[in-house]
Amino acid sequence: MILDKEPLPDDPTPSDAPPSYDTIASSPGASGSRSFDPISKTPSSATSPGPTSLASSPSSSKPKTPWFRFLTSRTAKDVRLTVLGLVRDLVQEHDPNSPAAIGILQSCAEVSSTHGVSLSAVLQEKSIEEHTPLYWAIVKRPPDASGGIPDLLSSLLLFSTPLKPSTISDIRLACLVTSDQPLFHRLRQLREFNAVSPADEMLLGAGVPPDEVEVIEEPGEEVTFAVRLGIGRFQKRMMVARKIEIEFIARGVMWKLEFFIAPPPSNSTQPKAGSWCVALSLSENSPPAWIDSRLLVPEPPSPPSSPSSPSGNGKKKQKQKPRPTISLRLKSSNALSPPSPGDRDRDRVVVCLEDSLMGSSLQYAGSKYIAEDEKLYAALEGKLGKAQDSDCVIC
Repeated sequence: MILDKEPLPDDPTPSDAPPSYDTIASSPGASGSRSFDPISKTPSSATSPGPTSLASSPSSSKPKTPWFRFLTSRTAKDVRLTVLGLVRDLVQEHDPNSPAAIGILQSCAEVSSTHGVSLSAVLQEKSIEEHTPLYWAIVKRPPDASGGIPDLLSSLLLFSTPLKPSTISDIRLACLVTSDQPLFHRLRQLREFNAVSPADEMLLGAGVPPDEVEVIEEPGEEVTFAVRLGIGRFQKRMMVARKIEIEFIARGVMWKLEFFIAPPPSNSTQPKAGSWCVALSLSENSPPAWIDSRLLVPEPPSPPSSPSSPSGNGKKKQKQKPRPTISLRLKSSNALSPPSPGDRDRDRVVVCLEDSLMGSSLQYAGSKYIAEDEKLYAALEGKLGKAQDSDCVIC
C-alpha cells in the first residue's frame, strides 16, 4: 500500500504521490472521462456484434484529478514504480461495484505519458505474483459481475492495448482457472483475442466471425457437457479459408473444435487430401483429458410458408419426412494432451464428414443441413473419460 508521508532524503516515493487506494476509490472525481465499452454480462450464446477493438475507445480531454500529480523532477523509474504499486492496490482492494478504476488509470496514463513511461507495458508486466494485473482482475471478478458500470477488467483492458501474446495467454489462463466460459466467449469477440485469417476477414469484413457458442453443464453431472453451435457462412468459410476454429471452456478444460479441409497427407493414417474433416483437441494450459463425444447436425427447421403462397391444385402439401441427423463420433484412444508452445503437431481426434451417412452433403451447394441464413447449426455432446463400447455418449 502506498501511504502519504514526508519525503526522506533517499526516499524514492514522489513527495506528492497519489494517496492510497482506500482514499481515492471514494473520490468523486475518480470516474474519469475516458469512454469505453465495458465487458457487459450477456448470454454466452450471443452473436458476435461486428468489429470490436480494445483500442477503439477514444480519449477525451484531461480529467480533473488534482490529487494525482508528480513533481517534474521525478524520474521515469519513480513514476513506473509508483504506478505499479497503485495498480497492485487497485487489483487487491477494488470494489467491483465502484467505477473508480477508469479515473485512476486515466490519471496514471497521463502522468506516465508525461514522463515517457508506457502504461500499456506496465499493465502487461507480470508484476503481481508472477501474473499480470489483468489475470488477477479476472480471477477476483465475481461470476455474476454486472456490466452496468465500468468494471476493473474493462478498464485494464482499455489501457493495456495493444496486447502482447504473453498477456493474451495470461488472460486465457485466468478464464480457464475460473472456468468462466461466458467471459471467455465475450473476450473472443474482440479482435485482439480472436485472430481472424486474412481470408475470413476479406469474406466477413473486419469483425469477428459471428459464431454462436453456448456451453451447457447440467448440475449434478460432473463429467458431461453439451455445446450448441451456430457457425456463420459455414460453406463459404470452408471453401475460402479452408478452416474454422471454435474454442470453448467446459468442465474446467479449454477445447478447440476445428472444421478443416485436409491437406495432402504425410502418412497413411491421415485423411486423404480434400476431405472435409472435424477435429477436437485441447488448448494450451488444459489438463490432459479422455473424451468421448459426438457432433450432431440436424436438419434445420423450414421457415414458415406464407399464407398467400400458391398451393398448386388446392391440396395441402404433404409434409416431408425429416432427414436423419448427421452424427460423427469423436473419441480419444488415449488421454489428449495440450499443445506445447510452438508445437504444430496438436494431439487431436479427427474424423471425416463422409464417415457419417449424410455428412458429406455439408460440402455441397444447396445442402439441406445448411440453414437459409447460411449457418450450420450443430451440437457437440461430450463425456470425460474413456470411451465405452456402446454408442451412447451421454448416458
